Amino acid sequence: MGNLLEVLQRFQRAHLLVVGDLMLDRFVWGEVERLSPEAPVPVLRVINENFRLGGAANVVHNICSLGGKVTACGIVGKDEPGQRIIATLKKIGASTVGVLADRQFQTIQKSRIIASPHHQQIVRLDREGRTPVDLRTRKRLRDFIRARVERCDGIIISDYGKGAVHPELLDALAERKRKVVYVVDPKKENYGSYKFPTLVTPNKAEASEASGIAIVDEATLSSAGATLLRKWRAEAVLITRGADGMSLFRQRRRVLHLPTEPRDVFEVTGAGDTVVAVCALALVCGASFEDAAVIANVAAGFVGEEVGTVAVPLDKLIQTIKDRT
Repeated sequence: MGNLLEVLQRFQRAHLLVVGDLMLDRFVWGEVERLSPEAPVPVLRVINENFRLGGAANVVHNICSLGGKVTACGIVGKDEPGQRIIATLKKIGASTVGVLADRQFQTIQKSRIIASPHHQQIVRLDREGRTPVDLRTRKRLRDFIRARVERCDGIIISDYGKGAVHPELLDALAERKRKVVYVVDPKKENYGSYKFPTLVTPNKAEASEASGIAIVDEATLSSAGATLLRKWRAEAVLITRGADGMSLFRQRRRVLHLPTEPRDVFEVTGAGDTVVAVCALALVCGASFEDAAVIANVAAGFVGEEVGTVAVPLDKLIQTIKDRT
């Protein structure tokens, strides 16, 4: 645990580049007291409404909350949600020089309607365009990242399959000249394009999809992990398995299984964002894959305790690790 504390204290020295699909999460909170006379649906009396950073922007938020420096890279529209994302990123201390505003792009926005008293999500509304990202915008983003990757300590790909991450960009990262920590949170649209990452963090469903192996027991889990190490030529793969914890696969090493942190879990929105942020920070700061996974497992437990997208504060993480020594 002493090693873990040393790693956490070094987080403020790290500078990461986060590349991916920037989103705005909108939460509408209310109480359901009756069914509608118009249709068999609940009537929600709205009590509160707020906005939070989502997708790759939530990864950025987690890094800032944990004390790291970060440059956000992605695409937003020239619309109110896009302006809100940029303003909020600046407010939390992130650099937005890598955020491109494209008038042809609709900023991705997810609205969750949540009912009290049990914090039940009634419905989610997704606002996003269906047209591909403009080729010129994709090239601008790729060229910016290619120039900046040599000047940072590590890079995170936060891929939600919405177009910011694409094969040409991933090819450019695979050809990087300087060895930097390179962590990927994958999506099916690019399974065939990730190459030579330091760490990939798929969830169980993604690991099954990408490997072509249905994970139903420990044997199939092991087969899927080994397959993904070869497929992506990765140094390590960390499969997050929800209530079953995490499993870390490395080249020529035994599999490490980490149980879920014992907590009251409301939901897991954004837990994957927290895992990839913590792992990248820890690896940049000299942690082993094992220690990075342990810290990420603790941090992900905090996310499940709250409803909605949240960023884990460094002092809370440090105190939890101290309590275990």
